[in-house]
Amino acid sequence: MRHSLHADTSLVALGNQELFVKIIRPRHGLKRLRRSIRGGAAEHVVAIAAALQRDGFRAPAPILWGAELRGGREIIVTARARGILMPRSLREAGRDLRRKRALLHALGAEIARLHLCGYLHGDLTPFNILSSRDEPDRFILLDHERTRRTWLSRFTRPRLRNLVQLGHFSLPGLTRTDRMRVWCAYAEVYQGTERRRSEVRRLGRMIQRRLAKDLRKTAGPADRVVARGDAGKVPWRPPRSL
Repeated sequence: MRHSLHADTSLVALGNQELFVKIIRPRHGLKRLRRSIRGGAAEHVVAIAAALQRDGFRAPAPILWGAELRGGREIIVTARARGILMPRSLREAGRDLRRKRALLHALGAEIARLHLCGYLHGDLTPFNILSSRDEPDRFILLDHERTRRTWLSRFTRPRLRNLVQLGHFSLPGLTRTDRMRVWCAYAEVYQGTERRRSEVRRLGRMIQRRLAKDLRKTAGPADRVVARGDAGKVPWRPPRSL
């Protein structure tokens, strides 16, 4: 169902239950050495999912996991979570501005709470966040192979990098003001109003650099020259009002 450089994920029906099966490909070189020191990805996902649940976050708990002794591949099996992917949730709430704003505010507050508890998500994209079907303002966080509980969550740059992962995607109906709503809700929970303006400018610059990087990856040779020359020249400014 989904393929990436490092893993293949499939949705499998088993009786009346739907399961997500993720096959993680073996790593090579320095990444393989790092994994041998830190431990396997499957065991890490089991431990971090349990820790997140203890701290009140929703994360699918693996029901089966393991690794090949020789080949190095790993497997993680989880039950399908009852939720809606954030891009679809935002699209469905698009006509109801009050509902859309409440969803964005709740998302920003949830990410702030995640950081306050010491976690940094390894791949915090809208496609790894589900809006709960039972409680639409609660979220289910997916894909925790690189999620860590670390003292680095106290520092500004690692936290902002998580917000860049969340904010650099272009989604239908999602405006720059909507992104600011997520940030403002985040700032209210994490740090009040202190340093909000300076950090939002820094976040804007980081998102701009990430967008330029994404453009270079997808552009042709002629477009890459333009992307390199224009990156960072247009100042990013937050909307005046929310």
